[in-house]
Amino acid sequence: MKRTKETIFRQHPDWQQRQGISGLKEFDGEDLQYDARNKFNKEQQKQWIQEQIEEKKRKQEQEKAEEMAYAQQTLEINRFRGMLQDNFAARKTDIGVATKQTNLQFAKEKKDKDERDKQERLQYEKNERDLLLERGRKQPYNG
Repeated sequence: MKRTKETIFRQHPDWQQRQGISGLKEFDGEDLQYDARNKFNKEQQKQWIQEQIEEKKRKQEQEKAEEMAYAQQTLEINRFRGMLQDNFAARKTDIGVATKQTNLQFAKEKKDKDERDKQERLQYEKNERDLLLERGRKQPYNG
């Protein structure tokens, strides 16, 4: 039981409730429910602190789960990017090899064509020379 002087916050009980057989049950300024209210407040504060602890724990677990999900997503993205880079490098190499083979084929065809043209020109020149030599010879008269 605690006596308080701040009676303005608490209404005075009715005079029949204050007086009993053996005298007064409650004096002015006396707080009969102080212990019960104090006990209730302590229990309520314990409950609130427990709720805050649980809420903080749930929040930390959620943040940890989000970080793990982000890390997993980042790993997957990096793995996929690596696969794309490997695929790109392989395709680039394949295209380079195909281009090289095509260029070699074109070079061979050009060389073959140049050789054919040279042989045709030499044959033409030989034919022309033979024709000119034959024309420049004295021909017997068959007349």
